[in-house]
Amino acid sequence: MNFMDSQLLTIAKKDIPLYFRDFKVFWDSTTSEYTDKELTNCYATSIIFKNWLICLNHIGIKNLDGIIKEIHEDINASFFHSYFGHYRSAHMHLRSVIELSLQLLYFYQHEVEYQQWREANFRIKHEELTNYLKKHPRLKTKSTKNLIEGITKNWSNLSKYIHAEAPIYFQTNLESAQTKQISKADFGIWKSNYLKTGYQINKLFLLFFKADINTFPNLNRELLLRNMKNKDLNELGIKS
Repeated sequence: MNFMDSQLLTIAKKDIPLYFRDFKVFWDSTTSEYTDKELTNCYATSIIFKNWLICLNHIGIKNLDGIIKEIHEDINASFFHSYFGHYRSAHMHLRSVIELSLQLLYFYQHEVEYQQWREANFRIKHEELTNYLKKHPRLKTKSTKNLIEGITKNWSNLSKYIHAEAPIYFQTNLESAQTKQISKADFGIWKSNYLKTGYQINKLFLLFFKADINTFPNLNRELLLRNMKNKDLNELGIKS
């Protein structure tokens, strides 16, 4: 090892534990910030797609496992990035949740395009996906159109974090990043977007697979329905 690399290694061994210390402090602060109800809702959101994997497998849909597992990874990563105060990256994972979820519904009935996509030879834009879903026989209602438009609005907002469209979307400009302490405002913005994304995509999936809901395993079905409102349950044909 040359002198420069030796020096770098020495510094790294001193520096990296300091990051861990900062992460631990922020983790503890985030843990204290949650009420029991908030933590329950956020954790339930983090496992929505793990339960969708079980339900889709239960009705014989297994060819999309790779996508649903990655969606779970994204929503879960967003949840745990928030524990470290990494809200920009937490938001970036939420946009990926939306994009992969819409693609999953599209690829469910487009096997050729799905195979092309798996080989990195197919790409479909957000607008094409949403236009397709708005016209889909399973989703062709006014309320579902409104839901999809709400998802697009959410996606557009999350895209601002991906592209750093203005300094207010920089991680380094967050109050929590500057003070190295949890900020109720920063935490609240992430939590609102996180719960919204989970709710919107879960509802879209439930509407798409509406005819199969009653065949889902009871425990998984109960978890998927837990954040649905009375009007949502009515749309799904389920008594509230």
